[in-house]
Amino acid sequence: MNNTEYLTKLDEIIASLKMMRSEGVTIASGIIGETLTKDDFFFCASLDRCLRLIDGIILLLKERNLTCVGALLRLQMDNCMRTYAAFIAEDRTKVIDCIIDGTPINKQRDTTGNRMTDGYLKNAISQYDTVFAQVYNQASAFVHLSEKAFYQTVADVSDGKIALQIGHDLPEKRNAPLLECAEAFSHFVKLHYKMLDAVVESKTRFDAEQQNRDERNS
Repeated sequence: MNNTEYLTKLDEIIASLKMMRSEGVTIASGIIGETLTKDDFFFCASLDRCLRLIDGIILLLKERNLTCVGALLRLQMDNCMRTYAAFIAEDRTKVIDCIIDGTPINKQRDTTGNRMTDGYLKNAISQYDTVFAQVYNQASAFVHLSEKAFYQTVADVSDGKIALQIGHDLPEKRNAPLLECAEAFSHFVKLHYKMLDAVVESKTRFDAEQQNRDERNS
């Protein structure tokens, strides 16, 4: 795929990402609703992080920066895992306190008694999104110095010679992986939103019940 073809396809992906960003703002309004709880702060922070990542990945896709695109994909998957942890936590308040205080959640347990390590959360969420674990493992290679960095550095191998590209424009042969990362990122934004939609539905019921109580007491 040459760069012209890449940019044509990228236009479609960016348009979709911008629509998802607008959808995220609407979800935020639903999470806040008519009241504001500690849970809302957590879910709003998760959503805001997602929107910032959307902004960032759009710029990096335009720059064809595969290393950073892959890293942002991994960050969005982390967003999904932390949000999912709040749903399956034995004590949601403790998990939310960990996030707010900046302490790890890996000592907190889910409703089945398992510690919510990254490895456990990765596998747990894979029950609902079958590609999650595989993509997570691939995306993690962009975060750590790994074979991903090595293969991006090697531009060509022929006639017993190795051509290295360090700091040069990304070769066109990397355009397909770039688009794969972009599509995966979009997929996990949608997964994130699916969880947050459930939060909005719960908040709508909570606000309605609160309003009914206020009316009965007035």
